[in-house]
Amino acid sequence: MILRPWARSLCVALAILIGTAPMGCRNPAQSNLPPSAVAPPGTSLPPLPKGDVYADETVVPPETPIAEGDTLEILVRRGAGEEKFTSVVTRGGWVNVSFVEVQVAGLTMVQAERRIRDRLAPFMRNPQVQALLIKKILTVKRVFVFGDVKKPGVYPLSRNMTVLQAIANAENYNETAHLDEIRVIRGNLNQPQIYTADLARLFTYGDWSRNLSLQENDIVYVPRERLGDAGEAAKKILPIVSIALAPLFGAGIFAVFAK
Repeated sequence: MILRPWARSLCVALAILIGTAPMGCRNPAQSNLPPSAVAPPGTSLPPLPKGDVYADETVVPPETPIAEGDTLEILVRRGAGEEKFTSVVTRGGWVNVSFVEVQVAGLTMVQAERRIRDRLAPFMRNPQVQALLIKKILTVKRVFVFGDVKKPGVYPLSRNMTVLQAIANAENYNETAHLDEIRVIRGNLNQPQIYTADLARLFTYGDWSRNLSLQENDIVYVPRERLGDAGEAAKKILPIVSIALAPLFGAGIFAVFAK
């Protein structure tokens, strides 16, 4: 049978399309390499800095460490009298209280009050110390959302935030996401703890137990492929996460999120 030129061209185009269709439908995130061929993460990243407060709070919590440049308002009671002092924490971490210097950088408020009281005790009888911390820079705790979401990035952490809320902050997931394979990466990236959150079960059955609560500096990863057990998931996720976090370290983003 003799085909017209346009029909012959159409047949060739269809043959090419049919032959390459499987390649076009392949998930680019799906790897056919064996686990042994997965590259190691490479250079380890420094620890993520801690924030001071949750995004929905303004009061500095008691466990917040005192840092250089912060201000302490100190009330010292002895007998029926009292004295008030205001001191900026120096570069070496010291504050002036009356005629003594006290090293307070890195301490919590309770620890600082105890140390100030101990330094004053040789000169005052039974001094009582109360201190108020005023932070120079009030930073907010944060979490990271990467993977198959519409807007990956760094987000402020509110108290009791869950995986579902973090993904909502990232403007929701894409249609190609595997919501039953979401991973929460916690702790040191060299030896992380990895947990699985299953939002598909939440949406289908209303099972809220699979919607994990988040901690400061948690990394929520929404995959486009099946990740397997924790070991295989770590091999696939950690190189991606390390690459995603590296520019943020260089830009100094972690210290910014001021209220």
